[in-house]
Amino acid sequence: MRAANPVVLEVPGGAGSAAFLVCWAGHGSAELLGYTARVAGGPSFLAVSPATPQATRVLPVNHRPVACTIAERAEIITSLAGPGFDADTARRAGIPVVVADAQGTLGAAPGIAEFAVDLVQAAGLGQLALVTEIVLDDGAGPHGLDDLATRRALVRVTGQEIIAERLRTQALAVRGPEVVLPTDHGLVLATGYRDPHTGAEHLVLRGPATERSARPVVHVHRECPTGDLFSSLSCSCRSELDAALVDIAGSRSGIVMYLRGKPGRPLHHGPHLDDRQAHLLAFMLQDLSVPRIQLHRSDPQQRAALTARGIPY
Repeated sequence: MRAANPVVLEVPGGAGSAAFLVCWAGHGSAELLGYTARVAGGPSFLAVSPATPQATRVLPVNHRPVACTIAERAEIITSLAGPGFDADTARRAGIPVVVADAQGTLGAAPGIAEFAVDLVQAAGLGQLALVTEIVLDDGAGPHGLDDLATRRALVRVTGQEIIAERLRTQALAVRGPEVVLPTDHGLVLATGYRDPHTGAEHLVLRGPATERSARPVVHVHRECPTGDLFSSLSCSCRSELDAALVDIAGSRSGIVMYLRGKPGRPLHHGPHLDDRQAHLLAFMLQDLSVPRIQLHRSDPQQRAALTARGIPY
């Protein structure tokens, strides 16, 4: 994406997936606009990060645009990519602007605007993307996009790859206060984290000698009100949490990652963590400068997330 060539971006949709040509708006020359019109054939719009000044003032284009040549429109688009983004200028020129959700591709239902903005931001190019829908002939078949990318020497990126990159590189939670917490099993240091995308608040519990341990054992515990609070015999959650705290008290080292769900929505207790939970776990360990660990119990998602964050296990 550091070159001026657009990228073929495939994102999931209601009936499968859709494909778009995406580039940074600052590369929107007259030549590139003509190229995307010929290659993609669909409508174009600008996708902007909500962090961009004036982005929240963007309104739908509801009047006739001013008459302008492709060169003039290219000049407007490239000027919008600079520090002086002006929503009114885009509207007057008849260039649709879509403001991406603040959570980007890590939100609940990301669309093309979120994927496009995250793509140009990941490339270090800014917060404004030029997006053109790719319209293939009905007879192109399932390999039509492959043929297009090959003939035009275009790089293909999937929405799943963008999400994976964000999970690997972004700060997934905000560290909160640390307190010394007395328990039945001894003192532990409790550090709070808040996930800004879900509002969930998590706890990392560490033994007093954890920092001096070469490879502390990490126990992952998912919140279970039924077991944790009421000691219900219908699950083993409370006994597993107690066993982890006893282990920390006995060795004076070790970590319990207490993962919680959204406010009012407890976590789903499947056999494994999902990708988001696994990457969140790895981020919190990285944020606490834990160099290497031992996993009390692991699954493929945990191992992949730890590897992505460079934490040996």
